[in-house]
Amino acid sequence: MKTVHALSLSTAVLLVLSACASTPKEASADKLARYQSFAGEPVRSIPYNASAGGKNFDIIDEENMVVEIRPTEGYLFSLSGPCLRNNSAPVLNITSQVGRVSAGFDRVSSLSQPGMTCIVKEIRPLDMKALRAAEKSASSPS
Repeated sequence: MKTVHALSLSTAVLLVLSACASTPKEASADKLARYQSFAGEPVRSIPYNASAGGKNFDIIDEENMVVEIRPTEGYLFSLSGPCLRNNSAPVLNITSQVGRVSAGFDRVSSLSQPGMTCIVKEIRPLDMKALRAAEKSASSPS
C-alpha cells in the first residue's frame, strides 16, 4: 500500500510541475500573438542610439522581444535562436551601426548570459497608440 501511495504522490507532483512549466509558455504565446496583431510589415533597420536613455525591453519568450524607444515608438524583434533564456531582469545590449539596428546583421546579448548573442532576424514596427488603447480597454472594468 505504501508503494501505491508513494507512486500517487510522485505522479501528483509531476502533474503539478508540468502544469507550472506549461503555463508561462502559453502566456508567452498569447503575449506574442497580441504584439503581432499590432505589428506592421518587417523593416530592414530602425534608428537606434544605444547610449540614449529611455529604452524599455519586454521579453516575450526566448526568441522574441519588444524594444520601446519612446512611448509612441516600439518594435517587435524576432531573434535567431533561444537567446533570452531565464532572464527575469536582464540587462540587454543591442548592437548598432551608425545609429541604426539592422535585421540580419545586429545582435542582442544579455549581461546575465555572457557569450550568448542572437542575431536580430526581423524588426516589425508596432502601432503603439492602438496597442495602448487595446491594453487600456482590456484592463478597464466592464
